[in-house]
Amino acid sequence: MIIDGVKGCDTPPQVILKDISMLCLGSSGNLTLAKKAGLVIGKILKEKGFSFYVFGSLDILRYKDPEPLKKVSSSPYITAQVLQLFAEGLGDAGVVPIIDARGNLNEEVVISLITRKATFPIMVEDEGKYLKLKKLGYVTSLVVTEKGVLVGKLSPLRWKNTIPVDLEAVREEILKSSIVFLGKGKGVFINDPFHEEGVLIFSDDAWLVEKALEVLQGSSNPTGRVPFR
Repeated sequence: MIIDGVKGCDTPPQVILKDISMLCLGSSGNLTLAKKAGLVIGKILKEKGFSFYVFGSLDILRYKDPEPLKKVSSSPYITAQVLQLFAEGLGDAGVVPIIDARGNLNEEVVISLITRKATFPIMVEDEGKYLKLKKLGYVTSLVVTEKGVLVGKLSPLRWKNTIPVDLEAVREEILKSSIVFLGKGKGVFINDPFHEEGVLIFSDDAWLVEKALEVLQGSSNPTGRVPFR
């Protein structure tokens, strides 16, 4: 993706850092790990020459959502918190964070971001969507579409984070923190939050499935939060 001559990326985070989706981050018992995920993904993108990253959604998780991994949670407040932390991590890595505001909007998510003073750059379909957000009070320094810049100027950040990071260790830390007990019953579900029983995890790694089975058997405690209610 190139906008005004600047190279960016909108590949889902779980493709860049295996299995670490926005839903995984929103299901973690430690939401601050979203900032670490943003930093790590930002470092990967920066090394590959990308200057901005389009991510997430301003909508909440809804029942039978066709793109559940793109959403954070059914809670607008958790959604806003994770979007903010992830964006801060990207910025620390020297990558411009751009929240994907295309598609459905949840006004509570938007208002929560405004309250947090976390009105990061956004990508919209057209000027009409931008004006709708502006009317809600969402004012930001940069608004883009797939075709170009609507507001502000898209300028690459000059810095990058040079501190070494163990990608696999970060990945495992996040996955371990997102083992979710949905309710009494059988079943380990991977990336499928729409169940009322069993355990939800976000990877089919054997070690994580084993931990999920321990939670089912009652020999281990869950670590994550239910993303959909």
